[in-house]
Amino acid sequence: MISKKIKLFILQATLLLSVAFTYSQSSALKSLQEQIKNQDFENAKLSSEKINSKKLNTIELAQYNYLLANINARDNRDDLAYNHYVESKKTYKSIDSIDKVAKINIEIVSLLLAINRNKVDYKPFLKEYNDYTKLKKDPKILTEFYIQLGKSFYDTIPNNSLEYFRKAEKENFKTGNKITHIRILQNIGATFSNNKINNPDSALVVLKKALIILKEIKPNLKNQEKITEYFFNLFTNIGRAHSKKKGYESAIHFYQKADSIPIKKYLNKNKETLYNYLSELYKEKGDYKKALEYQDKQKVFEQILNEKEQKIAIKDIDTKYNTEETKLQNETLKTKLQTNKIILFIGLLLFVVVLTIGILAYKNISKKKTIAEQEKLIQIQKLETTLKDQELHEIDIMLESQEKERQHIANELHDNLGSLLVTLKLNFQNIKRQKETPDSNENELYDKTDALIEEAYQEVRNISHLKNLGVIGSQGLEIAVKKMAEKMSVLEKMTINVIPFGLSERLENPKEITLFRMIQELCTNIIKHSQATEINIYLTQHNHTDINIIIEDNGIGFNPKKVVSKDGIGLKSIEKKVEQMEGTFTIDSVINKGTTIIIDLPL
Repeated sequence: MISKKIKLFILQATLLLSVAFTYSQSSALKSLQEQIKNQDFENAKLSSEKINSKKLNTIELAQYNYLLANINARDNRDDLAYNHYVESKKTYKSIDSIDKVAKINIEIVSLLLAINRNKVDYKPFLKEYNDYTKLKKDPKILTEFYIQLGKSFYDTIPNNSLEYFRKAEKENFKTGNKITHIRILQNIGATFSNNKINNPDSALVVLKKALIILKEIKPNLKNQEKITEYFFNLFTNIGRAHSKKKGYESAIHFYQKADSIPIKKYLNKNKETLYNYLSELYKEKGDYKKALEYQDKQKVFEQILNEKEQKIAIKDIDTKYNTEETKLQNETLKTKLQTNKIILFIGLLLFVVVLTIGILAYKNISKKKTIAEQEKLIQIQKLETTLKDQELHEIDIMLESQEKERQHIANELHDNLGSLLVTLKLNFQNIKRQKETPDSNENELYDKTDALIEEAYQEVRNISHLKNLGVIGSQGLEIAVKKMAEKMSVLEKMTINVIPFGLSERLENPKEITLFRMIQELCTNIIKHSQATEINIYLTQHNHTDINIIIEDNGIGFNPKKVVSKDGIGLKSIEKKVEQMEGTFTIDSVINKGTTIIIDLPL
């Protein structure tokens, strides 16, 4: 029989080892965090491999995944970085750590926007961060949001990118952060060099301004890597702008300065981009030997990036194999244990059994409570879903009724009232002819009355055409919107511009009618309430997969939260209709600065 003293000793030793191991893991995690903070990534990689994630508590596990994401992102292992970001976000979300979730969302957006031919949609992460900005109303948070929003339009609508980068600059002035200001100017400069804008002179002005600010900042342990990274990026972008101007020698000078910068962060991706620029420059210059030399260098870094992905896959397989082999070795060793170790095993087993019984009892109570809460939540969700479906159904009925009403009104105006006015005009002209010798005053009266009847008829005709435009627009959404803009524009008072891009095919007729009515309602609201003199309507179709509608004006702006819809479809109804169509509806309005409304819909 095992004495009570031995049992007590075994129990105390087990608890002590458990506490010591847990403390060891927490200490290792703090050390890892400090190494990343001090830019010591080589030791950070070694430290991360020594941590057993299964022994970490919830907060520590979320932090561990976030630190791993940072390490992998820095080494251009974007797939691993993304997975660790997502795992960290899930864990932080489970404990309602909204600040951490928001930080991860914006870092995921930045990661995805930097990946060439990325297939993961960044918009949900950006939308979550946008909701966070509205909650916090912090200039620093808003600055980051506008930067990422600007980057998202870089390839499609670079002018929108410039607008959002300027908004980011305005918010950043409130914080006085020079490093972030340099980052914003760098993005503005790169956008001016974009092929769609192609304004290298403006790019150089902005980039050189950023370089002056960067040289004024004193480097320290905290900002040293950022400063090095921005020197590399600014020299590269300045070289790119000179290359656009055919100033090849100046471009080579700045490219070589960039190449001499000892960067560590995103090394492979940045070098691959730089050598691609140099190869293109020498090709344009006619120096094909140099062009080939830098093309070969570029391919080396391309291969390094691909090799890393292969090494990651091999490492995963190797880890799995080693784990299985370790299990087999443990089973073999268990059969050769000595008698004194069996006593320890039995003691530990008893401890585990008692602990398990306690845990199971606690879990049973917690499970019953959780089930009750889940059932209550399910009932609430069912009710919310039913109410939402009912509301969307009512919106559909309202839109259908409005469409029928428009058709009816248009037909009535054109067929009935229009016909009456034409008949009235003919009868009136007959009366005028039957009057043999009217005096000059009577003749003038006849002419004025005839002109008024003609004006009334044309007004009825125009209204009937405008009301029925979405239905009779057999040539598609683009033509219908352009006709609407032409009829709504008022010379020297209100200009409506329609800028289409990529609308190569017709959409389904019901979808075209719905989109047209939304645009018509939004433009009507602008004319009624905004005091705007210019409206821009951007219609953009991306790769036959989705459509983007942007309506912006230079009016007085408004607070979307205080809007009460009285007439027409209304903003709230449009928003719900867009959600029903699995799209997103965004309003960005600043008092006295105008309003921008963005609708994104899948096709």
